[in-house]
Amino acid sequence: MPERDEVMIDWSIVKKKTLWNYEELTEKIMRIFSYRFIQECYNHNMKKARVYASSLLGFDPKRSEYINEVNDIFTKLESLGIADYEDLVHQVESREKCQDFVKKTKLPFEQLILTLNHVFRWVLPHTIYLKELVDEENETHRKYVDELREHGIRFNLDILEQGRTKEDRKKIIIQTGVPEPLIQELVNRADMSRLPYSNRKTVKHLSAAGYDTLRKLAETDPEKMMSDMKRYFDGLGVKIAGFIDLKGIAQWAKTIPRIVESE
Repeated sequence: MPERDEVMIDWSIVKKKTLWNYEELTEKIMRIFSYRFIQECYNHNMKKARVYASSLLGFDPKRSEYINEVNDIFTKLESLGIADYEDLVHQVESREKCQDFVKKTKLPFEQLILTLNHVFRWVLPHTIYLKELVDEENETHRKYVDELREHGIRFNLDILEQGRTKEDRKKIIIQTGVPEPLIQELVNRADMSRLPYSNRKTVKHLSAAGYDTLRKLAETDPEKMMSDMKRYFDGLGVKIAGFIDLKGIAQWAKTIPRIVESE
């Protein structure tokens, strides 16, 4: 029997909705928030969270119901005094804290999980090993990636944290001996990997088609970008349906925060 004041929560729905158990989900989110640039550029208050969700996904009519639901929850959280994403996650980071939060606020647990999953899947960039952003056949590049790892630069978010500005990139070059062109390329690829649901293949194909920086994606007319990418995939004999969301990429590139100082 649960304690008298314990909230009955079906924790099994977390993995069904997010693929992770509760502790894994909150730990992953908090790990991403440990980066300074994430706190500076991604930690929206609830008003900005609503604007961001609409800007990121509003181009797709099929997502209108989802956007309305998420934004209604952000409005509720704002009325509850939640300052920003990080504040929310801190308040529910453990099962015990989550139970207290749900009991105190009366926010349905399912809505909380929807919100956490939205922040993790759509707002925050995912962590990708830096080695996945280089040509695996290039032994020299693999050696340089190993050198970067020795200096604490192991993931895409690490090189963005330490190499956002020209001066930052110069420091990396001096400390590691990795040539400037490769550092710039890795920063650019890490920057593109911030696109929602992107992975090494997404970055590889965009770069090969001539869109090797996020700035190019953001500043190019969406119709032209989609035409260029379709031509590229046609040349490979690859059907892109279900493989890569070009319309989404065109919108997301214009929406996600600018964090890298250009060359």
